[in-house]
Amino acid sequence: MIQLSGNSALYPAHCSNRALFRLSALCLVTATLSLTACAVPNGNGSNTLPGATSASTVESITISEKAMFDDLSGIVAQVFEPLSTTLQINRDNVDPRMKHLVDGLASRGFGIQRVSADQGANYLSYSLKPGDTAEAVELTVSVGAVEVSRDYRKLRGNSITPGSVVRLSGTRSEVIVSDASSRRFKVEDPSLSEVQYVASLGLDDTSPIISLITPELVSNVSKKATDGPSLQALNSSKVEVNNLFYGNESTFASVLDDFQRVDQQIIVFGNDSMVLGDTNKQLIEQFVDAKMKDNDVISLVGCSNGPTALEIGNEGLALGRAQRVTQALLARGVARDNVLDEGCWAPTNAGDRFPSRGVVMELWRSNS
Repeated sequence: MIQLSGNSALYPAHCSNRALFRLSALCLVTATLSLTACAVPNGNGSNTLPGATSASTVESITISEKAMFDDLSGIVAQVFEPLSTTLQINRDNVDPRMKHLVDGLASRGFGIQRVSADQGANYLSYSLKPGDTAEAVELTVSVGAVEVSRDYRKLRGNSITPGSVVRLSGTRSEVIVSDASSRRFKVEDPSLSEVQYVASLGLDDTSPIISLITPELVSNVSKKATDGPSLQALNSSKVEVNNLFYGNESTFASVLDDFQRVDQQIIVFGNDSMVLGDTNKQLIEQFVDAKMKDNDVISLVGCSNGPTALEIGNEGLALGRAQRVTQALLARGVARDNVLDEGCWAPTNAGDRFPSRGVVMELWRSNS
């Protein structure tokens, strides 16, 4: 079992040696929820009314709600690999709906990390909104930048039926919707047993998202801060990469041997920030739509070179920025295997070799 310092702890149902090589990224996210005139339960376990100054705790979960959460849990388990994925949840969350969701995902093999705030690269949350009729509801389960959403209609006898296809954003992972009727889950329209990939919304919302690399999780490849910048770290795919500040050869050099670089774009971030912003999102979209062809590969070098006031340091900023661009590329339909992300970080300037606070995005095309 990995021991984490600070305010986090691992859910005992998940303990894997592979976790010793896992990069845990914690994000500071301020989530906002659109409110209607009805009480709208949110992922923190409260019913928030417009203009209310306090929230009451959700006290129970209905049988039909359990069926909805179980349905979307099955989709989440297809998008992420349970045995190598740790989800973060707020340790103070006492919402029984969230407890049911967490228990279901843990039983599928997911690791659960309890954190002191709404933080985490794979931070788990949900929203449950009323639909167009009294019987209709919309459930959305979010894991980091990935959102799984579906409409449901309540039936008699505490059962439910799907009211829409499964909507999936933030990923293009292949998903199979295997709806099967049961006592609590009725399939009335088989045509809704499909997945619809939609544009990812609100990657940044209104708040900066900061990736915190937990030192204990990367101690096998990094040095203590007092010893200077680490020479290696784990990227967003849990691949060990070299710090390019100290070397010119990419970790993926052998992968790109048969490829030729055909274009380059630098994505510039604000100081001590990982927010993409609308301009950078448009640059990424144009880069993919206008220039990328089938089987092309995109390499990313996240950079943070120079002083930083953030606790996560240059390493967290560099790899976190590369991860943010990776998320935007995946949302645009680029396959995960076609994105190679690494980093360059140091407390001093890299000169002309790398930008101080940005991501170098390069397009590579096969020679064959």
